[in-house]
Amino acid sequence: MPARILDGKAVAAELRAELLSRILALRERGTHPKLAVVLVGEDEASAAYVHTLERTGAPLGIEVRVERLQRSAQRESVRERLAALDADASVHGVMLQQPLPGHLSIRAIADAVPHDKDVDGTNPVNQGNLAFGNCALFVPATPAAVMLLLQRSPHWPIRGRAAVMIGRSVVVGAPVALLMLAEDATVTVLHKASRALQPYVRMADIVGTATGVPGLRRADDIAPGATVIDVGTTLVNGKLVGDVDFASVAEIAGALTPVPGGVGPVTNVALLRNVVLAAERMTQP
Repeated sequence: MPARILDGKAVAAELRAELLSRILALRERGTHPKLAVVLVGEDEASAAYVHTLERTGAPLGIEVRVERLQRSAQRESVRERLAALDADASVHGVMLQQPLPGHLSIRAIADAVPHDKDVDGTNPVNQGNLAFGNCALFVPATPAAVMLLLQRSPHWPIRGRAAVMIGRSVVVGAPVALLMLAEDATVTVLHKASRALQPYVRMADIVGTATGVPGLRRADDIAPGATVIDVGTTLVNGKLVGDVDFASVAEIAGALTPVPGGVGPVTNVALLRNVVLAAERMTQP
């Protein structure tokens, strides 16, 4: 039986509807949610993502303000801009868009993202709280999207399930693994230094992949009925594709996210949902 397609656009629409009532309540109290994005340089993919956030936020009444810095900006300049946004009471959420130019290290800047406005979970304080399980103030947007899609899969709840996360980045792979562990899944993390992906992937009820390697997983790699969450995005001949060979895996998996239209749309709304949460916290009586 073909896999259930986990439609990210439909999930995003559900989340937007839920957000509207919360935003209306904020506006009635005189609060207009605002996200400030610090964008260093002119990375094309980053600019496109920020533009998507602007288009997604506008109908909801969430202002997305872009703080642009030259590609040549040094660490202290970026930290100073983040500090200024921390002091700006009209800004509820702050995001430092990645990737940064090569001369800048996120490890030397992440702690400058104000942790109570850190809507993409970049600050080490929020990352550390995530490791404690279910106590992070803000869950990073893409990992949050993965979990929101898992909640709509045949394998939810995932307690006791065997799960594999392919990719260990601090942006996606590691946070997803921590979130699944917090839900009592049995989690294996695989990555480019792993000696082999099998038999771990074939034994898993849930497979997440975030490598940017097109077609990395095919039908014979996946256990029949498994839920597969594809976070990978790569442009191939002008077409956006994921890590998973969609056509073949759709015939064997129990549930599968498409690329595009899977994790991406949910990520955008998950980030804006964190902005609303930050605004609620800053304005609560």
